[in-house]
Amino acid sequence: MSLYPPPPPGWDSRLLAGRTADESDDALHAWASTRGYEFNPRPDLAWYQSWAPFVFLFTPARVVREVRASFGDATAMIVLAHNADEERAGENGRYVVSFLLSPRLHYRCAIRSRLQKDAIDEMRTAINPKKTPRSLGRWRWRERDQFLRRTYGRGVRGVIGDAIFEAHCEIATPSREEGLAALPVPLRQWLITTGWRGILELRPGGLVSTTYAPPLFDAASLDATLHHLGHVYNAATRSPEPEGAPSSGPYAR
Repeated sequence: MSLYPPPPPGWDSRLLAGRTADESDDALHAWASTRGYEFNPRPDLAWYQSWAPFVFLFTPARVVREVRASFGDATAMIVLAHNADEERAGENGRYVVSFLLSPRLHYRCAIRSRLQKDAIDEMRTAINPKKTPRSLGRWRWRERDQFLRRTYGRGVRGVIGDAIFEAHCEIATPSREEGLAALPVPLRQWLITTGWRGILELRPGGLVSTTYAPPLFDAASLDATLHHLGHVYNAATRSPEPEGAPSSGPYAR
């Protein structure tokens, strides 16, 4: 039984008639048209909420602005989504969230980087020169080393058996075998080596992801998001390693 309900068949992301776009929407229209994408300032909230339940990601309370792009058999949708819980707490609560549909995705797994809230707030706000992040950086590495020793020092294999990756990310998956199939070695390596921090959830037929970076919805940021999403998708759809193949870290087996 799937952990997730499938997205509803068919949806329309075209512009609503009679809506006057503002200047920023005009710029996004121009950027999207030059690349063959579609820009929609009023996406269908119900379609995105139909992806729920999520494991780590919040269910969007609002989605504003949508960019839709097709690449072969994959269709990507990037939206600016609002987290109602954070907004009620007086926080920003906005995230750039990517959704992708593809028949080449078959397995269920959800990951969330092991970055605590203080560090997330630091990434999403301007740097305060009077408050150096150096001590926080030392804390992250110390916590990582403690996690490795505490979890794997006594022969515990973890969720998928990759200690290096699991030191960076929390993992939820129905089984170790399905987790390894959903997270092939190239995907794990890409996420770690690029310093990715965020949430990624995969399911049969699709994936959804967001990062803890500032929620910028402009042409340059969208180009970077699509570039990263393409790498994630390509790595996720490579053939899984055969049984007994080495994993991505020295502690894996």
